[in-house]
Amino acid sequence: MNLELLEKAQAAGRLIEPADLHGTVCGMACSSPHTFNLQDLIDLIGLDALEDEEKLHMFVAAALDELHAQDMEFAPLLPDDEHPLPERIAGLVGWCAGFLGGFAAGLSQHQKELPDEVQEIVRDFTHICQLDEEDEASEQNEHSFMEIFEYVRVGAVLVLSLMQQHVPEPEGPDAGETLH
Repeated sequence: MNLELLEKAQAAGRLIEPADLHGTVCGMACSSPHTFNLQDLIDLIGLDALEDEEKLHMFVAAALDELHAQDMEFAPLLPDDEHPLPERIAGLVGWCAGFLGGFAAGLSQHQKELPDEVQEIVRDFTHICQLDEEDEASEQNEHSFMEIFEYVRVGAVLVLSLMQQHVPEPEGPDAGETLH
């Protein structure tokens, strides 16, 4: 887990879990891959969930830098391995739910059909949101969690890449804020 990113998420949000906030930011970034409008994020999560807008901006910038990094070190911001499996599952469920909400909110009303691979990953993330958070810790469940985590990690980066190809870059003065 990226402790610096976690600290920024905790400083930015008061009523939203770091995993949910990170998923929401990543989802919005993937659906609108060339720009990121901070005000759209604030409108989506609500002012009451925020601690500080400047700290939110710092968190979003750090999250976008990690998501767009070429080293494939991106990872969903979840509780680390020291936490019990149910907490990590709950974090993954929250991250995927945040991603889906952010992705949907960031889609342009003018966008045509999404690429097939993106549709498949979105469906899979929807199924992941239905995981049972009360699963007992066992070697099999731990292994299954790690496989799902890796799928989500790679899936988010793949969605970003596919959407960068699918969504034309905006032009003109109303192109939106770019934070990465």
